Amino acid sequence: MISSVDLKSLRLLWAILAKSHRYSVFVRERDILEFERRALNEGLDFLTTALPTLGKALDAFHSTTEWNSPSGFETGEDGIPLFLGDAVRLALRGSSLAVDCVRQLTFMFYKLEVDYDKAIVSETLEKFEETDRDILGEVSRIGASESVQSHLTSMKRIICRVLDNTNPWDIRPCHGSGATACRTKNEDKWHKLRYFPKLDETYPYADYFFYNFTHLSDEMEKLENSLISVPRARVCLVPKDSRGPRIISCEPAELMFIQQGLMRLLYEVIENHPLTRSQINFRDQSINQSLAKSSSVDGTLATLDLNEASDRLSLYLVQRVFPSEWIQCLQACRSEETVLPSGKIVKLNKFAPMGSACCFPVEALVFWASCQATMKRLGVIAKSFVYGDDIIIPVELVDEVCYDLVSIGLKINATKSYTKGPFRESCGGDFHLGESVTPVRVRKILGKSHTGLSTAADLCNEIIAKFGNGDAEAAIELIESKLGYTFPRSVLRIPNVVQGVCNGNDAHFQRRWNKSLQRFEHRILQLTTRVLSRREPTWSELLRKELTVESRRQSADNKLEDSFLLHQLFARDGIQLVEVSEPGLEPGQYADNHTAHNVWRWVWLG
Repeated sequence: MISSVDLKSLRLLWAILAKSHRYSVFVRERDILEFERRALNEGLDFLTTALPTLGKALDAFHSTTEWNSPSGFETGEDGIPLFLGDAVRLALRGSSLAVDCVRQLTFMFYKLEVDYDKAIVSETLEKFEETDRDILGEVSRIGASESVQSHLTSMKRIICRVLDNTNPWDIRPCHGSGATACRTKNEDKWHKLRYFPKLDETYPYADYFFYNFTHLSDEMEKLENSLISVPRARVCLVPKDSRGPRIISCEPAELMFIQQGLMRLLYEVIENHPLTRSQINFRDQSINQSLAKSSSVDGTLATLDLNEASDRLSLYLVQRVFPSEWIQCLQACRSEETVLPSGKIVKLNKFAPMGSACCFPVEALVFWASCQATMKRLGVIAKSFVYGDDIIIPVELVDEVCYDLVSIGLKINATKSYTKGPFRESCGGDFHLGESVTPVRVRKILGKSHTGLSTAADLCNEIIAKFGNGDAEAAIELIESKLGYTFPRSVLRIPNVVQGVCNGNDAHFQRRWNKSLQRFEHRILQLTTRVLSRREPTWSELLRKELTVESRRQSADNKLEDSFLLHQLFARDGIQLVEVSEPGLEPGQYADNHTAHNVWRWVWLG
């Protein structure tokens, strides 16, 4: 539950931004008084549920060009809400600054992490099951349609060209730091291994899970006693927004180990292949954002969004459009069932829920291939840009592309797809006539414990970037008073630091002169996690370093015996190690992600 103090801080923060010079033309005193009245009477529900409906109505206007005033707000004779009426009226007339004002003041708390009622959680889980059941009907429809089968054949030709000469067995698998279905701790993933016959048939354990045959021999008895016949994931609920939680699939550690390798291979191939380069992106959102920005001016491109993209991507669809060897490998590391929080076991008809490492690259390639197959059928040569379920295509092809996407079992999110007018949205970037109208969002209650300090510093920097130092200062002072901590200032990008002129740091923080580096440093709070040193030198640790660290041997002789290499790895004698996945950790050490806390450290602030 959110305390009255936390709620008061959120109300004050809203009022500070509403009174900023940026919005002074649009926001009246009556708007601030009405906000305060409703926030006091309705509490958090007004901030996270009622208020965003006004912003959604404006976004829907940009999608449909029809204004429908949201319920819950008193309107004037022209159908415009009295609350923020001047801003809404000017936004409908095309003022980008007014659009930004409405969206900022209505969506500000939309992504706030809150506790959910049991009814909302149950509804979310029921929707998850219902969507998976619907896939069976979609598969039957797809299989009976000749036109859809022709479209799938064209998609397969395109995907085969992208994945041609790529070997799905040539991967470097790795364990991640996320939660798993088996609840295996981070420090145990490399040491506790279970045997999945289906996985072993495609990815032999001897080749992928063991450093050498001696390692296999040492672990054989444990492996034989850990047989798992059916791969089974676990459903987890994580915060999303005020509407409800997001469903994430926690995969079995052994399956995720291979999935990570396939994901890295797909990223590398797709982002560098001549057909998909710059069109499908996994780590750079700026391409889609810049296209959305330019299209909000010239209107040449449309931004599409898919509903429940990963949950509606069927296994059948992947089987129809991917090469046979890729199908074998993707199915080998796919969870066939998942366990709901209630303990109920659900057989999955979708390819993979969110949480599987293969979900993101596979769905992106499928969506892009569908767009390209449509263009090929129409005889049009054009580019389509995909980042996850955000798709950008030429406006004149929207109807045909959407028709084909729906025909293969996907669903267009009409309220977040923009094909006309001066508004476009993609990859978290919202633009109106070339101007950014992306709101600064408060995602967590302001607090100092654990990661709260870092989250608050990021919020301060976002406010500065949008409102400037002058208008942002009052908001930062409010946040600092709530935390009981004054943020250090620096022109450098440093965690837990607010960007700005360094003046004033000496008044709040200790300073020292570092003789070795010839610079002044300040003692500030920095986020860290506890490091566990639990593992003795073993073959599993050597495998871990082999797959997660690039080793550059200073010795001229690179052909060292395995046993000698194992000793050298832990002694760090004659070998220089460059950490990739877990910076700063020695062999045998593991970070405990559940122990994040702030400690005082000496840091150069520039």
